[in-house]
Amino acid sequence: MNFRLQKFALALLTCFVLLFLSACASGNKAEPSASGSQPASETPSASKETAPEKVTLSIMVGGNNKFYETITKEYTNRNPHVTFDLQTVDGSQYDTLLRTRIATKNLPDIVGHNVSDMARRYNPTDNFVDLSGEPWVGRLVNPDILKIDDKIYNLPFAASGSALGIVYNKKIFADLNLSVPRTFEELLRVCETLKTNGITPFYLGNKDGWVAQIWGLTTFSEVVKNTDIMDKINANQLKHADVPGFEEALGQIMQLFEKGYVNEDHLSVGFDGLGGAMNSGKAAMTVLGDFIDAGEQVGDYGIFATPGVDNPDLTVGTVTGWFISKNSKNIEEAKKFLDFWSQPDIIGIQYAEDPRFSAFKDVQVSFNPLMQAEYDEYISQGKVVRQYNDLIAVDTSELFRLYQDMFGKGKTPKQVLEAWDEKVAELAKAAELPGW
Repeated sequence: MNFRLQKFALALLTCFVLLFLSACASGNKAEPSASGSQPASETPSASKETAPEKVTLSIMVGGNNKFYETITKEYTNRNPHVTFDLQTVDGSQYDTLLRTRIATKNLPDIVGHNVSDMARRYNPTDNFVDLSGEPWVGRLVNPDILKIDDKIYNLPFAASGSALGIVYNKKIFADLNLSVPRTFEELLRVCETLKTNGITPFYLGNKDGWVAQIWGLTTFSEVVKNTDIMDKINANQLKHADVPGFEEALGQIMQLFEKGYVNEDHLSVGFDGLGGAMNSGKAAMTVLGDFIDAGEQVGDYGIFATPGVDNPDLTVGTVTGWFISKNSKNIEEAKKFLDFWSQPDIIGIQYAEDPRFSAFKDVQVSFNPLMQAEYDEYISQGKVVRQYNDLIAVDTSELFRLYQDMFGKGKTPKQVLEAWDEKVAELAKAAELPGW
């Protein structure tokens, strides 16, 4: 082959190679989609996760504790797609509003309330979510106290409710060599000694109905303990006015007024004024609970069971916590929030502001001296009794007002009980309770 033919062959071979490489390159190039967009593998946004849908969780709760806001804000910090509509309701209006919202199927996503009221009045089976299978249930200290028909419907704030009784100044008692009274007669002797020494025996805050009811609540609890009295009352087989122990209990506190053992301005003082008055040292006792707002002086106080009967047990309230509405559109997010609340670092925020006996085994709480003594003497020994309000089948708000009338000398103890029986009948019939 001559030189000219060699050059021609080489050029021809080069053309074939270039054509082959061009075809290969074209075969590897992705074609546009029918819409003209680039393939998914080359779309920048395709590798990013879809942003969670924004959710607003509505919460209805009585009171305005700071930790409600603190914990909901922390949840939003960690879950920016979730915000909260925190609805705080005055305690005296809470049950009325809750009843209305259940009837109109307009419940918020989450409701704060106690187990006893929910079980008796608000049909949790139909209105609230069964939480028995939630992960935090296995960590509960006392799950049985929460059960309604053997199911758990709420995440509790504590292992037990607040203790109610007579809060007293330990230093004043020690200075006057006074012992904790275990009978009403012993209480009267203590009061007389205090009065003789220029100290007001009782400083009461009856401006607030929920405070005014505590003497009746605690003494009634002792009257009905280990009896079928409340079963009969709830079934319309017995009246309060026909139970001698109830009238006697109310007569006891009226004796304290008659003997001058109570501050004269008791109807103009509410809960907010009790701590400061007690801290001033001008009074030795108040009818309240372990939640007295005494600040740094809380260690000066103890609590004993109201001696309406001899050697009484300490009255404790029911457990309060969060319930999730069955009609909520955000049930799964609400469950996540409850699980979040149960975590040690989060519920610890609540306990730092409002110390309670921890609801969870893995959460430790440092109690103030008042609560520690209460736990050691009563709760750990099983010397407790369920409060009357957890045993009556109707709302007791009207009874609060009747007590205030009695303290203002507008009604006698007997008249209070008769008026309360009328109200119980009205409420029971409206609720269509069995026997009414």
